[in-house]
Amino acid sequence: MRKQNVLSLLTATLLLMLCCTGCGKSDHPNAGSGHSFSYTLIGNPDTLDPQLAQNASAKTVLANLFEGLMVLAPDGSIQNGVAESYTVSEDGLHYVFHLRDNSYWYNAFQDEKGFQEADKISVTADDFVFAFQRLFDPVYASPLREAFYCIQYAKYAADGWTSTRKIGVTANSPYELEFTLDYPNDGFLMLLTTTAALPCNQAYFESTKGRYGLDENSVIGNGSFSVKRWLYDPYGQYNVIQMIRNPLNHAVHKVSPADLNLYIEETDSEAARIFTDGSADCYVTTRNTVLQSADYTAQSAYSLTLGLLVNPETQYAEPNILSAMNLTLDRSKLHFSGDDIMAASGILPPAVTLLNKSCRELIADSAYQKYDPAEADRLYQKGLRKLKLSEPNEGRILCCAGMMDYTVLRQALDEWTSELDIHFAIDEVPEQEYEERLAQTDYDLALYAVTGPNWDASSVFSQILADEHFRCTQKDTIRTLLEQAAAAENRTDCVEIYRKAEQAILEDHCFIPLFYKQRYLICKKGVADVAFNPFSGQVQFADAKYFEQ
Repeated sequence: MRKQNVLSLLTATLLLMLCCTGCGKSDHPNAGSGHSFSYTLIGNPDTLDPQLAQNASAKTVLANLFEGLMVLAPDGSIQNGVAESYTVSEDGLHYVFHLRDNSYWYNAFQDEKGFQEADKISVTADDFVFAFQRLFDPVYASPLREAFYCIQYAKYAADGWTSTRKIGVTANSPYELEFTLDYPNDGFLMLLTTTAALPCNQAYFESTKGRYGLDENSVIGNGSFSVKRWLYDPYGQYNVIQMIRNPLNHAVHKVSPADLNLYIEETDSEAARIFTDGSADCYVTTRNTVLQSADYTAQSAYSLTLGLLVNPETQYAEPNILSAMNLTLDRSKLHFSGDDIMAASGILPPAVTLLNKSCRELIADSAYQKYDPAEADRLYQKGLRKLKLSEPNEGRILCCAGMMDYTVLRQALDEWTSELDIHFAIDEVPEQEYEERLAQTDYDLALYAVTGPNWDASSVFSQILADEHFRCTQKDTIRTLLEQAAAAENRTDCVEIYRKAEQAILEDHCFIPLFYKQRYLICKKGVADVAFNPFSGQVQFADAKYFEQ
């Protein structure tokens, strides 16, 4: 067996898993600790069941509520979490993890019932086995399962062809867990840092009688904090998740904040208002409108690719018309103010790393930049003939309020009007309506953000495969390419494989990339050590401190 050196996997990630640092620090070990932090979630968590949770609000709560086998450190490296150590077989098919014996399940209501030292329940290998069995159980149809199909028999279990008890996840002893893979996956350790791989205690799960993760009385975790209150009424004025320090975790790994107040609002503008009026310590956004203030510090990364999804039922889904639109968009003519966005021709956002470099350094956008007005006009006329139209109706582009400054999008629309005489109007709606209309395919085209849970290229493509809004006919091709990349012995070979995956999506015309976009963590001055993942949007407060200015 050989010891896996995780540091060799990730040596250039300081731009990608970011920490907000403050001024006025003290050398005292407890300096900055004990602060009550406040933050605003945009939207109520869909669930706090890690094997099912999808939205950004849920993932931020889960990052503070749980600890997985492996965790992402503030500098972006993969480090041990519940795992104390691990080994990987030479063929890359067997991972054996040795777990700490001092990771405990904790529920805030235990203290109210007279919690005793003897009541401690350790996190064991069985908790991870049960979590993965649930992940692949067709009864739950987890939207997160596909990324883990490298696990032996996982896909068969998910499709109902075999029992989930046969998957390659085994408890060799209470504190030894083994994974057996069908094929090597160089990104497997990274997958284990995601929420889908968090543990689940079977006895507690069954005690909730189908309510697991849905309310404050049905949540238990093994992380830095525990849920004390979860108040949400869509018509109410005070929606919040209150989290208190987990004393069992604090005894092993110090938790700096005393507690967290996670306000729940429906829009980015409300989150911005709460932050700017001083009621929240940090704010995650895709807008940079508050950065001019000297009272704030910020970190950011180009972790999003914004482009157009096409409703397959509309006239704009005609392949020749889509090709014409792409060929008439001269991205070099688009004018950008500042460094908030830049023109995009590829799928992977620049913050994704390959061989310790930005993916866009190794797979240049220029490979996909094609501007050919004459060919575009020919294809456009061909498309109109197939649709038996003299010209298409005015189209509407569905956009989420607060996603970006839409001035530059209007420049792109002007290009299509000038070159093809196609007219589009921007239909900017609140986030909740945006999500509802996406689900109902109530749009002609929709501005949509492509990203992944982290900077790994395979995670972005896996997200696309799992995304029901992404109606790409080349998903089987992409799956095959991802399997090839995961099994590649030479990481250099992955660059060409990921280029082919990008090319497959672009040629399918299910998504037209327009812009690479930054996501920001903005904090008050004096706030330090808030861990931020610019891909998932997760914010982790275990080490967060506040220093008076």
